[in-house]
Amino acid sequence: MEPIGFLRTSQEKKYQLPPQPDQAQWGGVIELLQGRNYDVALRDLEGFQRIWVLWWFHKNDNWRPTTLPPRGRTGRKGTFATRSPYRPNPLGLSCLDLIAVDGLRVHVGAHDLLDQTPIFDIKPYIPRYDAFPRSKAGWHDELERQLSQSPTYRVNFSVEAALAVADREELKRHIVEVLSEDPYPHRTRRIIEYGSRYRMSCGDWRIFFQIESDRVRVEKVSLRE
Repeated sequence: MEPIGFLRTSQEKKYQLPPQPDQAQWGGVIELLQGRNYDVALRDLEGFQRIWVLWWFHKNDNWRPTTLPPRGRTGRKGTFATRSPYRPNPLGLSCLDLIAVDGLRVHVGAHDLLDQTPIFDIKPYIPRYDAFPRSKAGWHDELERQLSQSPTYRVNFSVEAALAVADREELKRHIVEVLSEDPYPHRTRRIIEYGSRYRMSCGDWRIFFQIESDRVRVEKVSLRE
């Protein structure tokens, strides 16, 4: 099995990606390989609003039999009961908006893939066969119930921290998104206790913050030393 193409996008770091594709604020382009008759294979695809994209977690080189979900405090789960990227065969599956087909370039909407992600297949999304909104979601149903009853933390930045993220909207968005839901130590969220405060890691960035009741104050944002 080999890739049929690669995704091109501006996101290169894992922390830049949202938990789910529809939460992203950017699109991308799947560039298919030349000389394989893929332009013919793309015929008739433009009539579909959404597509399934099968891809490879190319930044991962190992797998884990259990996974600690990034949201909530549910404890570790069997990897096959999660969407963890650390899998025996690190395949990803995303349902994306199809924007346009231009030759060997497939333009897609919001997504959760990194730049140069290998693409292995494209299939049309057919609502009649692919949507099961009433299906049970196991432990995830309980997680959503718990989160709906949990407090939302208000996140604010010191002057120093605000200046550090002033021109880094994606980093700021990620900080607020994670800390507003649950700012306490968590391995997957990469939050640890750091002296009298807490530290979160986002790629090469380190975020230092304090928690006071339902408020989170980000004191410093700096590159890893």
